[in-house]
Amino acid sequence: MSAVSARPEPTLVALGLGSNSAPERHLLWALAALAHDFAPLRLAAPVLGPDTLHGGADYVNWVCSFVTDWPEAGLRSRLKALEQACSRQQGAAVTLDVDLLYFAGAGGVRCHPQCLEPYWLAGLAQLLPEARPEPEGANFTERWRAMQALGRVALCPWQPGPAAA
Repeated sequence: MSAVSARPEPTLVALGLGSNSAPERHLLWALAALAHDFAPLRLAAPVLGPDTLHGGADYVNWVCSFVTDWPEAGLRSRLKALEQACSRQQGAAVTLDVDLLYFAGAGGVRCHPQCLEPYWLAGLAQLLPEARPEPEGANFTERWRAMQALGRVALCPWQPGPAAA
């Protein structure tokens, strides 16, 4: 009798991609690479916001989501490889930062500690409006509306221009 291998459980994933160094080139390249591995991708509207930590150039932040059967460790490894392919260096302008914002599968829901920051929450509310970062908490849409009502949003829409060579 042969053993039947269990198929991995589909997992809903949301990623946050950020850049404040040639974002047209780095973000569009990263989205194309992600689409190669995880199509179809759903994309939120990208936003432009200030670098509140280091006072550098404004960041472009773009949230995408997809369903995958990749294990979390493999996915994190792939995301780190994308950052390294863009020559990301600590302490410098950020060519590409990719954060695993939301991971919901058979093992439960895990969220990045910064998923409730305005620059990520805006996209999460668009793509996963009913999803909750905590089982008993407000969903992403409710949290986004509350943040807007408090006047804590300093973001504007971003339109990519031609990708720099």
